Formats: sequence, structure tokens, C-alpha cells
Amino acid sequence: MSSLRSFAVIAATAAAIGCGPNAVFRLSSDDNNPAKLEAALAIRQVATTIRPANGLGKPLVFAVVSGTPRTLIAYDVEAAAPLWSIQADVQSRVVVAGDVLVVREGAAVVVRTVATGAERAKLAIDGELVGATTDGERVFLVTQTGTATKPLWVLAAYSPDGSPLWRNESAGALGAPAAQGGLVLSPFLKQWLSIIDARTGAQLTRIRGIDEEISVLRVTSDAAFFGSKKGAIRLDAAAAAGTRAGTTYGTVTLPAQLAAADFGVDAFDPVQLGYTAFDRKRVLWRAQPTTSGPMTFQDDLIGVHVFRFVFGLTPAGEFRWAYSQPRVPLVASAHAGPVLAALSRDGDLVALDPVTGAVRANLHIDVAGPVLGATLDCDGWAPTSDAPAPSTVAALATIARDRDASFEDIKQYAVSIFASLQGADVTRDLLAIVVDPRTPTKLHDQVAALLIARRDPAGLPALLGALAVHPDFITGAQPVGTVEVAQAIAALGTVQLDPAAAAQAVTVIGDLAFDPALAPAPRLELVRALVAIGHGSERGRLRQALVLSRADPAFAAETDLVTVMAAAVAAGGPEDRELVRWLADDARTAPAVAAAARAALAP
Repeated sequence: MSSLRSFAVIAATAAAIGCGPNAVFRLSSDDNNPAKLEAALAIRQVATTIRPANGLGKPLVFAVVSGTPRTLIAYDVEAAAPLWSIQADVQSRVVVAGDVLVVREGAAVVVRTVATGAERAKLAIDGELVGATTDGERVFLVTQTGTATKPLWVLAAYSPDGSPLWRNESAGALGAPAAQGGLVLSPFLKQWLSIIDARTGAQLTRIRGIDEEISVLRVTSDAAFFGSKKGAIRLDAAAAAGTRAGTTYGTVTLPAQLAAADFGVDAFDPVQLGYTAFDRKRVLWRAQPTTSGPMTFQDDLIGVHVFRFVFGLTPAGEFRWAYSQPRVPLVASAHAGPVLAALSRDGDLVALDPVTGAVRANLHIDVAGPVLGATLDCDGWAPTSDAPAPSTVAALATIARDRDASFEDIKQYAVSIFASLQGADVTRDLLAIVVDPRTPTKLHDQVAALLIARRDPAGLPALLGALAVHPDFITGAQPVGTVEVAQAIAALGTVQLDPAAAAQAVTVIGDLAFDPALAPAPRLELVRALVAIGHGSERGRLRQALVLSRADPAFAAETDLVTVMAAAVAAGGPEDRELVRWLADDARTAPAVAAAARAALAP
């Protein structure tokens, strides 16, 4: 948060926030105290290995399915079977720890048992719910009440059976909390993280974010993190510094087309209290254990989930792999350690290898309607499969050729990566996008430019194959994309080609270029390609065409074409130049053709 913005927020609430000794959330505090933070972390109990948060120790999925009423399904991933299913008016994210499940249902927060889904308590909401969480022993709610001019936020704790335990009030905005091993983490005014004793409600210490907004919390079985949508700080002893440089801080550099993906849920956004479209744009990351220095990511890789797609990238944004979910969006995703887990709208649960993108598991949850969202409590899930890593070419081609117009920027990103690869199959798939009349203009132009810039000799057969269709007035056949194909072939004139392949190209191009039914624009580009790739071997076809058509007014009207042909022939030997001179002087030559011939002979 900038210092100007911080000052404005603080000034607006300073009068309302008490500074008395009993107030937890206040403007003045002993912030960023290393000794107090170390003492607070000594209380915290965390697992020594990656494991699910639920007390069953099994990877579980809690999916909310659309309907009237909605359905909440608990699915056992290892057994590949439902654990239980209940009808409930779910209106928030599902939070799980130990044998406690917390979710807003209608106008109340309901506490359920993880193992059976049975209701244990129903907590009334005083005002608007900001967020709910649990550590498996207690339930914590943040609500906003009061008036527009004098709002009040409340962080309250309850036992799983609904008995009130403690309550802290704040005149400044609190975000959705997180809990871990005896601590409650409560973001305050997006600048502070209050670390509270889960048993008593007393503040143990507080961290002030000096150069990083605090709006995102993430708790795993073995670590906790706080930060913003674009970066995170590990909650360890170094976090007392409050700065990116002085803490175990991690961030990533994303390509512009993927930059909308966030590090996590915004704790201050009421929309993100429930499952929304924000869950379809996530950075999937797992931090390596470290004792000092910047945060490093598992395998030095991250995943980026956007709509139906997951991309494997380095933290610097370099592409590694891509996965495309068939037909429907992925509505939830998580980095579970051994795999990236993602659930689709129609109930498909896929596990991807974080390093290669290979599918390690593909399960299906039977649902009676669209999945609105899900909590994937799958940390440590390690399915095994002999499935090979997916074809990067095939995945990128699938993304680029997708008919859905709602993510054109993602298609453009896929195309840009796709075009950097080598091989005839890449050229073939790029061509398919160019010649498809349904391709949006912006994407068509981008693909065409990349196709031309590739200069991949292995793609020449695919380019020539695209020229196989000739105009036919009887059948109605018309070549498509000829201009772009010709320009891509012309670009190959600067690279080394197999002599036999080059000779075949001259023949194929020459046959189509001088088809009288072809339109002028593609003919011009084909002749330019013929000259670029022929390196002189094309002059025989050009000489013949010039002689036969020199008096044709229609031919003469194609001045650019005539100029290119005359110049190419004049660049040959003495006999070629003599032919051009004859064209310039012969009375039967059309004036425009003669003028082009004279220009070609000029020093």
C-alpha cells in the first residue's frame, strides 16, 4: 500500500479506533516486534509434512452444486467416491480443519462434521458476514455491523457447538480471517496483520506491511502466508521486518495475457466470500521450506489457472507446458504439492504433474447440475499414473483454435508460445487458424504475422499443401489464405532449404500463381514468394509469362506484379536482360509492361 493511501485510510478511521489498553484493533501498537513474533510462532502447531486440513487425513473435495436448493458434496479423492451429500443453501466458501466444516447457509453460518456432514451448530450473523474460518477446535467469524457513518467490525470465536468464546471489535475494516494451530490471523485495514491467540482472543503481536498490502491470507498444513494479490510473505521469524526485502517474500512475473491471475482470495472483497469467477484466474504456487532469503517455489515452477486452461511457468514467466480442459471451465484449483488439482463445472477432477503437466488422475464426481465452486482440501495428494506428458503443440493448438470468444487474450498468448516452437505440425495448426473464416480478425492477424516470422523450413510442406486448392468456377472451389501462405513461403527465402523441397515449391507456386482465375492480390504475393524461394530457378516461368501476357491489358494493369516479374528476370544473365530489353522496345508490348521493363534495366 502506498504511503499516501495508507495515510488516507488511517486518517479516516483514527477518530473512531480507540487506543485504549483493551482494544485489539487500534492504530498504535508494538508492530513488527521480532521477539513477540517469535513467541507467537512458538505457540503455533503445524504439521511437519504436507497433509489435508481435515481430520480424516484424506484428500477431500467439497463441491457446491447449483440447484434449488443447492447441494454440498464431500468427495473422497482416494476412494473415488462421495463421502456424503446434503442439500443446503450454501452462500460462501467451505472452510475445513480437523473434524469441523464451516459454511454460510442462507442467513446463518452452519458448523458441520467433516466425516458425515451432520449439523453441529447454527450461528446467527450479526450484520454482514466478512469471512469465517476454523482451526478444528474453534470457529471464527468476522462480521460488519453498525451504520454507514459508524461501521463496526467484529471478530468473534465460538466452540463447534455454537457457544460464544470471545469477541473483539474494530472501528476499522477487518478482512476474512484465517486460523492455524492455535493462532488467528486477522488482516486489518489492509496494512496490518494481527496475530491473535485463538483460545483467548488476545493479540500476541502485529505485523505492519511497509511496502506490501495485506489482503490475502493462505494457510497450508505446514505454513502460513500473507500479502497481496501479486505476492506473499511467509509467516516466519523474518516476517517481523514487514518489507519485501527483509522477509521471505515471493512473487512471480506473468505474461500480460495472464496477469489477471491472483495469488489468492482477497480477504476484503465481499464478492470473494463465495465462489466466483475470481476462482478461475489463480496463480497456483507452493513455497519451498526455507530459513532465510527470498521465497522459492517448488520445482522452481508455478501453475496459472485461467478459465479452462492451466499453464506451467517458471516464476519469471517462461512457458513450460499447457493443459486444456475439454468443453467446460475449471471452477476451482489448488497446488496440492505433488499435483495441481482442478475441478471442472461438470464434475471432472484432474490432477496434473506440476513439472510436466501430465495427467496423474482424472476422476468424475456425479453432479446433478453445474458445480459453482469447491474447496480442494487435497494437500499431499499424490496419485500415480504412467500417462506421458501432454503434447505441448496439441494443447496450445487446442487453446488457440477454441471457438469461445470470451478469452481472446489467452488464445493470443497460446499462439505466441505456439509459434516459437519448431516443426511441421506447428505450421499446420497455425495455418488452420489462418484459413478458418471463424477466426477473429485480431487473432487471425496475429497468427498470420507469427506464421510469416517463423521461417521454419520444416513447415514448407504444410505451406505448400495449403496451395493445393485452385480456383474452379464449376465446383466453386477457392483457395483460402493464399496471401498469408505466400508471404510465409517468401520469408523462407532467407533460410537454407533442401534443394528438392525448394524445387517442388517453385513448381507448386508457379502452377497456382499463373492460374488465370486467381485474383491479383494472391498472385502478386505468390510471385514474390516464387522469386524469394527460387533464387533464379523461377526465371523460366517468369520469362514465359511475360512474353505471353505482355500485350494483355488486364496483365498490364497489375503494375506491382509486372514490376516484380521484370525485375526478377532482369537480375539474371545476359539472355535474361536481352529478353527484358526486347519487351521494353517491342511495339506490341503494353505501355505499362514496357515501362516496367525499362525500369528493371535502369542502372
